[in-house]
Amino acid sequence: MSAQALATPAPRRADRRRSKRIDEILRVATRLLAERGYAATSLDEIAEVLDLSKASLYHYFPSKEALILGCLERIGNETLERLTEAAAGPLTARDRLHAVLRAQVLILTRDQPAGAALFLQDVGLPEAVRERSRALVDRHDRIFRSIIEEGVRTGELHVSDPTVARLLMYGAINFIPAWFNRSRRMSPERLADVAADTLVQLVGGGPA
Repeated sequence: MSAQALATPAPRRADRRRSKRIDEILRVATRLLAERGYAATSLDEIAEVLDLSKASLYHYFPSKEALILGCLERIGNETLERLTEAAAGPLTARDRLHAVLRAQVLILTRDQPAGAALFLQDVGLPEAVRERSRALVDRHDRIFRSIIEEGVRTGELHVSDPTVARLLMYGAINFIPAWFNRSRRMSPERLADVAADTLVQLVGGGPA
């Protein structure tokens, strides 16, 4: 085996270490942003929590805005991947709606509560970052909109106005983080089942 072949795994390990470090930075930054808002969260503080020098943090993200964009991209793209996967396969529109609703509740309560807060709360993001946030939200909205419109066309879902139905669903789901952590009446998984069942019943005219 040549020396070049033996050296091949090293860059892959380096890439994995870099990816792991970036993920750690984004998770910490997301949590602090959700807790304190954009203005009150500094790169110095993020670096301190991570036990990094500020220069090391700049090595991964050249500015605070770039770091915040990275946080939004991470949670936004992970959410879109989850919802797209949940909606895939030869399912009826009703079952697909149930699947994406359940996935969304789990994201909000179990998997990405801090990341979701960046989209649900006003944390004082600069306009350039808000613009990217709106683009991610639009892509998210298209998933739900396409399923609901399909369900109305096929007669599986019964709503007088698909837009109003969709926005009411968002209102119900997006309010969950405001009370879930205080009450904790059930597990995130059980809540996701109950919430998805209930919302689908409201637009489907029967049990899910």
